[in-house]
Amino acid sequence: MTLYSVLAWFCFLSAFITCALGFFVYSKDTRSRINQLFLVCMLGATYWATGEFFFWHSMTYDEALFWLRASALWPLAIAATTHFILEFTEYPFARNTKSALLLICLYLPAAAITVLGIFTGALYSVVYQEGIGFVYHAEVTSPIYPLVAIFSVIIVIWAVLACSAAWNRAESEKRRHHVHLVSGAILFPIGFGAVSGIIFPALGIPLPNLVFIGIALYAATIAYAISHVGLFQLNTETALPYILRTMPDGVIITGMDGRIISANASAARIFRAEENSLAGKNASAIIPEPAYGTFMRAIQENGWFADHEAVLSPEVQRPDDRFFVSIAGSLVQEPGEPPAGVVLIVRDISSRKRQQHALQMAGEKISLIARLTSHDINNLVTGLSGYLLLLEDAVKNPPEDGYLRTATELSDRISQNLRFSSDFLHLGTYEPGWQSLVGLVAEAENSISHKSISVTVKVPPVEIYTDPLSVKAFYNILENALHHGENISTISIFAQEDSNHELVVVIGDDGKGVPDADKERIFQYGVGKHTGLGLSFARTILEVTGITIIENGTFGKGARFEIRVPAGAWRPAQQPVWGLPEEPDQAGAGKEREDPSL
Repeated sequence: MTLYSVLAWFCFLSAFITCALGFFVYSKDTRSRINQLFLVCMLGATYWATGEFFFWHSMTYDEALFWLRASALWPLAIAATTHFILEFTEYPFARNTKSALLLICLYLPAAAITVLGIFTGALYSVVYQEGIGFVYHAEVTSPIYPLVAIFSVIIVIWAVLACSAAWNRAESEKRRHHVHLVSGAILFPIGFGAVSGIIFPALGIPLPNLVFIGIALYAATIAYAISHVGLFQLNTETALPYILRTMPDGVIITGMDGRIISANASAARIFRAEENSLAGKNASAIIPEPAYGTFMRAIQENGWFADHEAVLSPEVQRPDDRFFVSIAGSLVQEPGEPPAGVVLIVRDISSRKRQQHALQMAGEKISLIARLTSHDINNLVTGLSGYLLLLEDAVKNPPEDGYLRTATELSDRISQNLRFSSDFLHLGTYEPGWQSLVGLVAEAENSISHKSISVTVKVPPVEIYTDPLSVKAFYNILENALHHGENISTISIFAQEDSNHELVVVIGDDGKGVPDADKERIFQYGVGKHTGLGLSFARTILEVTGITIIENGTFGKGARFEIRVPAGAWRPAQQPVWGLPEEPDQAGAGKEREDPSL
C-alpha cells in the first residue's frame, strides 16, 4: 500500500513540475511555435497526471470511474508531445504545408482513442481490489486495445526516428547538445510508459502509471538543458537555425567582436562562399570599408541601422556583375542583458541598381537625342520641302540634275534619325545578360553589305555580359568603317585575353584612319557626316555593363576600335554556337571566319 501511495503522490508532483516548466519555457518566447507546442504537451501531461492522482485517491466506484474517464485525454497529450518533437527536430512532416497530414495521421487517431476512453470501457475498466482500493484494469482482450497499443508504438518510433535524423543534421555543437538532451529526455517517458502500458497489463499488475516518473525525469532533463546549454533561449547560435534559415535575404550573425558565428545559405550565395565557410571569419573581411565601419558605429550608437548600401570588394564580385547589397542590422539582446552579438540582413540589390542606372542613363540619352533629332529632322524636312517645290516648278521645265537624288538622300537621313531615336527608346528597357560574342559579331556582319571588302573574324567562343542592344554597337562600328574608311579593302575582328584578365575585342580596317584630334570627338553626339549618332550610341550601349571602347589606330593606316570587357563580365561559352558556317561564306567575297579558343 505504501508503494501505491508513493506512486500516486508522484503523479501530483509530476503535474506540478510539468505545469511550471511549460509556462516557464513559454514565457521565454511567446511567439515561438516550438515554445507554444512545448507548453501544450506539458499542460497535457499536467492534466493527465492530475487525473491519475485523483483516481488513486477515489473513495467510491463512481468517483474512480469519473477520474478514469477524465484522464482519458492522455492520447492527445502523447500526440502533442510527438508534434513538439517533430517541430523541434525540424522534421519535414511538421512543416506548415503538411499540417493537414499531421492532423490526419496524428491528432485524429488520438482524438478517436480519447472518445473511446471517455464514453466506453473498451480500453480500461474500474475494479475493486482488496487491500488496495479501486484500480483500473486494461482490457487487453478487447480488439481495440491492441490497435491503441500499435498506434502508441508507431508514434513513439516516429519521434525516435525524428531525433535520430536531427542528430545527423545538427550544424553546430550547441545544436547537437540540444538535440541530444531533448532526445535523451523523451526516452524516460517512453521507457516508463512502455512498462505501464504494455508489460504490466500483460502481467496483470495494477499499479499507478509509471509514465509520470519518466515525465518528471524528462522535465528535469529539460530544465538542465535550459540552464546549462541555453535550450529555448534566443542567442546568437540558435536564432539562425530556428528563425532565419529559409529567408531569401542573407543573414549573418556575429559576436560583438565582429566574428561570424553563423550565416544562412543566402548569405553564402551573395558572398560567393560555401555556407559553412563564413563561420569564424570577421565580417569586415567580406563587407568592405567604409560600409562596415559606418554600420558598426550606427549599431553602437543606436542599437540598429537600416538600408545601408555597399559595393562588395573585388574578391567577392561575381561574374554576372551583381556587386551591390543593402545591409540592415541590430543587436541580439535580451531585456536587461548585455548584447550577445549582431544580426545582419544582407539583400542583393544589384538588379535594382542596374535598372536604376539604365533608366537614368536612358532618360538622359533620350532627352538629348530627342533634342538633336528634332532639330535635325526639322532642318531636313525644310530642305526636302524646298527641293520638292523646285521639282514641282520643273514640271514645265526640265528639272535640274540632282534635285530628285538630293531629295531622296534627305529622306534617307530622316529615316536614319528616326531609327536611331527608336533604338535609344529601347536602351535600358531590357535586363543585361550573357550573349555569345561570336553571335553578336556574326549578326552585325550579316546586317551590312560588304561584297567588295574581306572580313576576317578570329573570335573565341566566349560570352559577354552586356545589353541586348549590343549587336547594334558592333553594327555601327562596321558601318562607320564602310562609310568613312575611304577605299578600305579589309576589316579584321579578333579578341584575346590580356594580362589583367580583360577580354580585348579589336575591330580594325586598312582605310585612312582617324586623325588624333578626332579620336575622342567621334564618340560625341552629332559628330559625323550622317546622323552623328552611330559611334556615340555604340559607346552608350556598351557602358551599360562597364564595357569601354576607344579608337587607337594610326591615321593614314586605318582605324582601330578597341573594346575592353572587364574581368568577370566575360566567360567561356556555356553552350555551342549553332548555325555558324565552318567554311568561308560564299556570299561574301574573300570573307574568312576562324573560331580559336583562348
